[in-house]
Amino acid sequence: MQKKKILLSFLIISGILAIAIFTLTSSYYAQITTPEQAIEISPPSQELDVDPGETVQFTTIVRNNGNVSYPLNVRIEDFTASGDAGQVSLIEDGPWSIASWATIEPSEFSLDPKDEQKVTITLNVPKQDIGGGKYGAVVFSRKGEGSENATSVSQEIASLFLLRISGPVNEHIKILNFTAPSFVEFGPVPFEMNFENTGNVHVKVTGIISVMNVLGKKVDDIVIPPTNVFPKARRIVASTLDNIFLIGPYQAVAIIYYGADNKSITTYTPFFAFPVRIVAAVFLVLFILFILRKRIRKAFKALTAKS
Repeated sequence: MQKKKILLSFLIISGILAIAIFTLTSSYYAQITTPEQAIEISPPSQELDVDPGETVQFTTIVRNNGNVSYPLNVRIEDFTASGDAGQVSLIEDGPWSIASWATIEPSEFSLDPKDEQKVTITLNVPKQDIGGGKYGAVVFSRKGEGSENATSVSQEIASLFLLRISGPVNEHIKILNFTAPSFVEFGPVPFEMNFENTGNVHVKVTGIISVMNVLGKKVDDIVIPPTNVFPKARRIVASTLDNIFLIGPYQAVAIIYYGADNKSITTYTPFFAFPVRIVAAVFLVLFILFILRKRIRKAFKALTAKS
């Protein structure tokens, strides 16, 4: 009777696992065969330096990795930074507007399976435009699924372009805060740096975080990869100290570089590490040995006497 119950339980669990695996697999294949997953663009973003009054051209390539043809529309929209994690949002007539300067060739076409199409964008920069940053997106959508006034993110894919116009350019970055947990037992130790761009052009920040122990000895260096921060926006950049075993007070020193003149900012944050559970376990073992010391001594004497 007991064997039958065990066999029945095994069959029920196996059936549930099989259904779960089938469901997850079906979901996976549904995702990779949707039209949105089949369309690929290159490059995902590009940066251009231009002068007022200049006409500049650049290209974006769209590729159909699916098994059916897709009719596509192409349009230019402005974008702006959204949130502090590097997201962007498509907008109309924003403060960094560029869409009215652009023409597209071709602006609509059908893309056969495994085929690709080069799209050329021409920008006519106004002569009277002041220096700074302007931001646009080459947006690809299936015909009938996107419009000039409505954007369905799930049905569209975009390639961003960042324009830097010569003239009175103001590059200025502030570090609002640089934080780490005040206390950790073990690594990894996460760091966060919150940047704010108060200038009028996108700025790329990069740098290094050096972690020092209480004796002033360097524990490790953490490289901060180049990251764009858009004007009048904030950006949080996360990094991690991967060392596992740490003990005592530490100080993380960040040196950040940005802008065409390679300006630098230095900031600090302390943290304290102590492996509480390991130390507690060691003390517990020592305490038990201390309590049992007489019995251990007697047992040891008995063993030596027998030998």
